[in-house]
Amino acid sequence: MLHNKWFIFSIVITLYFLSYFYRVSTAIISPDLMREFNIGAEKLGLLSSIYFYTFALAQFPLGPLLDRVGPRKVITSLGLIAAVGALIFAIGSSYNYSIIGRGLIGLGVSVAYMGTLKIVANWYRADEFGMMSATAMAIGNVGAIVATTPLALTVALIGWRMTFVSIAVFNFIVVFLIYKFVKDSPNEHHHFNNPTKSDISVLDSYKMILINKNFWLISVLTFFWFGAFIGIQGLWGGPYLMDIFNMSKPEAGKILSMIAFGFIAGGPTLGRLSDRVLKSRKKLILITLTIFTFIIIIFAYSPAPLTKSTLYLLFFLLGFFGSSGIITYAHLKELFPLSISGTAMTNLNFFAIIGAAIVQHLMGIIIENFEKLPSGAYPFSAYRGAFLLCIAGMIISLVLYTFSDEKKSI
Repeated sequence: MLHNKWFIFSIVITLYFLSYFYRVSTAIISPDLMREFNIGAEKLGLLSSIYFYTFALAQFPLGPLLDRVGPRKVITSLGLIAAVGALIFAIGSSYNYSIIGRGLIGLGVSVAYMGTLKIVANWYRADEFGMMSATAMAIGNVGAIVATTPLALTVALIGWRMTFVSIAVFNFIVVFLIYKFVKDSPNEHHHFNNPTKSDISVLDSYKMILINKNFWLISVLTFFWFGAFIGIQGLWGGPYLMDIFNMSKPEAGKILSMIAFGFIAGGPTLGRLSDRVLKSRKKLILITLTIFTFIIIIFAYSPAPLTKSTLYLLFFLLGFFGSSGIITYAHLKELFPLSISGTAMTNLNFFAIIGAAIVQHLMGIIIENFEKLPSGAYPFSAYRGAFLLCIAGMIISLVLYTFSDEKKSI
């Protein structure tokens, strides 16, 4: 039967896979973009960040659209925009066209994860939701892995433009499959889990969230956590490895891929640890994101002693301990009534995505302020300055986060 839940899930999750691929792909092709468009670090940072700006702004209307229009139509429409954006990015003749393309990609894939979760909620039992949402996150990070070494090798063979033309074609195929085969629920006329509607109005739910100190304390941490994480994984980790350690694209790609491997391993492990051992979201987040910050400190102050094997380990650990940032969503959800938990998490997601946009753009501005070496590479001091931004943000937000409340029992 074509319309079974695993078949539906396997099609929809492919767009989330592409979302992650698009998100981090600029780290590998950044030298090509800088050379072809004759741009520096600041403009490269904006080019990567525009994806996150449009992605973040789309979060506000996304929840009501998924609820009222249905996930299939929303995912199909936005997925088509992503495919068009990828094509514009691939064939655009100027920097401005590439900005338009990346912006459309961000808008188009903004629905990928939330749309997948909406489909999962309709097709799977409530006691399967946690497993399936974790599976979705893991598959998304496979897209990040493909955007490292496999992307570097493909670009070396056919160039970055033809590579992205191929990705755009694949995106169009995925959208067609979603349109053709995906159904909103086993019965299009009612939800599988028959969820009851909230008796809290949209306006009142926003008031409850925005006046709650915990929302802001958790959101500030999520802003800097995801900003630092994507700033390294999605853009500046690649140039850092190539400029400071004289690595080729494939070499840098292999080390960058360790972040995704670490994230895939860390998410379920640390989530279970917060549930069963520590029985605390807050303690787990404070411990692991402190380690995450310490790893960035190592990048900022210890370039010479870092061997290739040490870099493999550090980038894996960055992904492993950085994955705990996802638990902030569980922390926030548990502090609000279940009927408005979706609104709370969507608003938190805005801060994560806008954090990724702003932080990596600011990192680019900092790097741009340093003169390039005769080799054309940026000096270590430029990357140290960018990493110090991430470190300062993490330390301040972790201190503020200690003042947040936590549900007494999980």
